[in-house]
Amino acid sequence: MTQEEIDLTPHTRVLEGLTHTPLKPIDALCELVDNALDSFEVAREHGTPVKGQMVIITLPTASEVRGGGGIVRVRDNGLGLARDEAERAMRAGFSSNNRYDRLGLFGMGFNIATGKIGRITRFVSARKDDEFAIEVKIDLPAMQRLGHYRTPVREIDKPEGMEHGTMIEVSDWWPQGNANAGFAVDLAGGKSQYSKPKMRELLGRRYARILKRKETRMLLNGDICEPYYHCHWHDSRTVERRDVGTIPAVYRFNEVLQTQRRCTQCDTQVTSGETCPIAACGSSSTRTIEERVNGWVGIQRFDDPNKYGIDLIRNGRAIRILEQDAFFTFVNEAGERIRDYVIDGQYGRIIGEVELNHVPVDFMKQDFQRTSPEWARAMTFLRGDSSLQPRQEGADENKSPLYKLYQGYRRVRTFGRMDMYMGQWDDVKKKPARIPRDKEKELYELFLAGAPGYRDDAEWWKLVENADLRPAEALMECPDCDAQNLKSAEECTSCGHIVRGKACTKCEKQLMESAASCPHCGQSQIPELSEPWACSVCKASNKPESTHCFACEAVCGAKHPLDVVALRSRSARDDSLSADGVSVPLADGKYSSPLKVTVYQSNDPLQGPVGGEKIPIYRAKTPETDHIEVFLDLSHEAFSQLKLSPHMFIASEVADHLFSLNQKLAGGKHEGVHARGMLQWQVINALWRDDLTTSPASLTVEIHALFDEIRDRLASTMGEQSEEAFAELDENAQKEFVNSLLESGRQLDAVKGLQASGEFIRYVGVGAVLSIFRATPAMFFDGRVWRDDYAVAEGLSEGVLLNHRKGLEGLFGNLLEDCALFP
Repeated sequence: MTQEEIDLTPHTRVLEGLTHTPLKPIDALCELVDNALDSFEVAREHGTPVKGQMVIITLPTASEVRGGGGIVRVRDNGLGLARDEAERAMRAGFSSNNRYDRLGLFGMGFNIATGKIGRITRFVSARKDDEFAIEVKIDLPAMQRLGHYRTPVREIDKPEGMEHGTMIEVSDWWPQGNANAGFAVDLAGGKSQYSKPKMRELLGRRYARILKRKETRMLLNGDICEPYYHCHWHDSRTVERRDVGTIPAVYRFNEVLQTQRRCTQCDTQVTSGETCPIAACGSSSTRTIEERVNGWVGIQRFDDPNKYGIDLIRNGRAIRILEQDAFFTFVNEAGERIRDYVIDGQYGRIIGEVELNHVPVDFMKQDFQRTSPEWARAMTFLRGDSSLQPRQEGADENKSPLYKLYQGYRRVRTFGRMDMYMGQWDDVKKKPARIPRDKEKELYELFLAGAPGYRDDAEWWKLVENADLRPAEALMECPDCDAQNLKSAEECTSCGHIVRGKACTKCEKQLMESAASCPHCGQSQIPELSEPWACSVCKASNKPESTHCFACEAVCGAKHPLDVVALRSRSARDDSLSADGVSVPLADGKYSSPLKVTVYQSNDPLQGPVGGEKIPIYRAKTPETDHIEVFLDLSHEAFSQLKLSPHMFIASEVADHLFSLNQKLAGGKHEGVHARGMLQWQVINALWRDDLTTSPASLTVEIHALFDEIRDRLASTMGEQSEEAFAELDENAQKEFVNSLLESGRQLDAVKGLQASGEFIRYVGVGAVLSIFRATPAMFFDGRVWRDDYAVAEGLSEGVLLNHRKGLEGLFGNLLEDCALFP
């Protein structure tokens, strides 16, 4: 029998077909940047590091690309390549025999990226000691016509300003009808997410670790790409949790999980001997690879529905940004997916940066190979082999950094130091509330600008520390005598100087702002009208000579009590009740158009125009049909006494608005179904179902959180009464205390110090807290745990005071007992 050979060289169409691989424009650009950065690493290894390393990127405008012009260019000032090196770079990827220290792992990635952008790639490289540069052109249409991969290489004069380095230029965009048509337009800014400022931001995020070293500068169209900085709390910030102890806001690690030897030619693992076990390779060149996990996980200073997760990095380039699924979803042995985070709302704040240089990535470097054993070992170290939820199976053995962080910062319930979140005192609710989202945005803008105290967390931390401090009533200083006056004062109580005034319309002397006539010349300050005027309060028409409205007696010129501009000025936005993009099912099965609902808490009572009656809620009219503003007075008896939910009131207003916008559904087959009550339910179901649902499980969580907060407050306020409180622990309570102490990693020799400082309270059970309350109730009031007055006795007889105290003890004791007995 004769033996013949067949030619398996792929058709040249294969190369174009590879360019149809799904790829984002930013990933294609990063492939070219990677090779530039690799050139600096090669120079460093050769002992000739490049000073002033530069990667210069030039992108055309979208209009240039649409017109068929422009060039995508990436240039570096590395050492440059010789002819044989250039050939390997074009064919197999520069430094392809080093899979662990390089960004540009595969030549295929380079070819796909350049071919996806345009049809012609020009490669120019120059070395310092050569008098010429070499040029290679990859013309995909020409290759198809000729039917082979050979392409000419020639020596050319060095481009102006290019003493050494490499330049890649891509041009000749794909026409309509091709799978890559429009790709270059998008890269050039045709899509808003790839505008030049946004592209600089994306590059600064991808290469943050490299750019922060200050050795390499990256420019896009002449402007610097600044490295991205994570806005996380300082390592020194901590929270306290009873079952865990002190939990820092940042966990840092640099661990080698194991080492292995690999063949440098084919990457096969070498377990014995000195040569590659693959017979076809047989290389004796091996190297030891460390499975090193280096980085940190921590807590962002603000929470966000999208901007949380962990950046996964390889050799300085972020492969995955804000990765969530790998860390916050657990798949058990039965294949069930358990969502660990976020499960207490919509906003997350766990972030981090982890470098996994040893874990293989896919050939386009868009993700790590998640089925590899290296990935599995890294995940075991970072997040453990169990759910992050402490009551799930196996969680008691989880000692991973992410598990510890999760236990301290899973949710935000108490603003301030308790849960490490910025807050401010809410005088209506009489407790700390989160700062407005708009304020968070201002802080973050200052952070991005690098402002002192904002890039670090000093100014942010003040808002954490001061969250539960009641603000003193605002005062203003008299400019004449320096005396302090209320901000509402018009005249200084000390010297009579007018601090809030206006000029008389006749003699121009200074008058108090509310003056109806001038005390100096007698001139009336109410404007004389020659025509009837409409009352701003009740809309009634009045005669020109009338100084007060005949219908409601409001003074001429008085503003409507529900003037929306005035209401905004004395209200604070409530982000917990506001919502963007509210859309609910209508009677016809379709969804309503997205509606923005902005809710404000009024600092003053809301008063209706007729008779000045106080009202609990007011919906302001706005010119936009897709936005409504709602103002709440939470001091109104509807909320303070009847304990009605503000959610119901807001939902009613939203439902009324949606009903009016969809009047066409009021009759016909939808009659009776298109109703305000039905819409109100749909709004509540869409926005607040989880908040308003009280299940046994959620109630148990709330009760545990309540006792945790009581313990934390007692630990910081117990002081000299600590010994007395510890003495109230019976034998069972002391056993529970010891077990909890040992489980947290503390030793029994710490008992004496904990007993003296009051910190022992963090390790006792709910029954022990109740026993201490029954024995020493004074320890819980007067701002220690609760703000209710207990010890204040001025002007009260001993009997009245005793009855008052017994009432407090009975009320709070019974409530605590109910909570303690809840299963």
